[in-house]
Amino acid sequence: MPIDANALDSRWIDARRPLWLALSELWLDTELDEKDLERIAAVLAQSGLSLADLREIYLVEVAPAVHRNLLSSAGAWSGFEEAWLVERITSNLRDRPRRTRFLAWFPLTRRMMTYATERHWKRLVDLVRVRRGVDNDS
Repeated sequence: MPIDANALDSRWIDARRPLWLALSELWLDTELDEKDLERIAAVLAQSGLSLADLREIYLVEVAPAVHRNLLSSAGAWSGFEEAWLVERITSNLRDRPRRTRFLAWFPLTRRMMTYATERHWKRLVDLVRVRRGVDNDS
């Protein structure tokens, strides 16, 4: 579902911030272990959002903002600076919503942004389902 630029108020951003920070770890220049994925899955599960909504956040909000980190020889490895991450994501959503959605949903650019993170995303989905005690898209 497209995000209304008018909905980007501080309450909405504050609700999204923990999800953005957690998901952005998938693009750090470091290997995540099962403990890291469990921690990220806990944040996702606690959000109460559906897996479809979480996928949208992963693809449309976070990936366009941080995917270049893994293409850089000097990429971030300890974490993205929170203020930078929030500004980058909100700027993309506010100023370039069509471009951002295109990058996320066009197969070639989506693959470019998620080639190194998709296996972790699939594991996160499994972990969120386990935490919620469900087998469907809840």
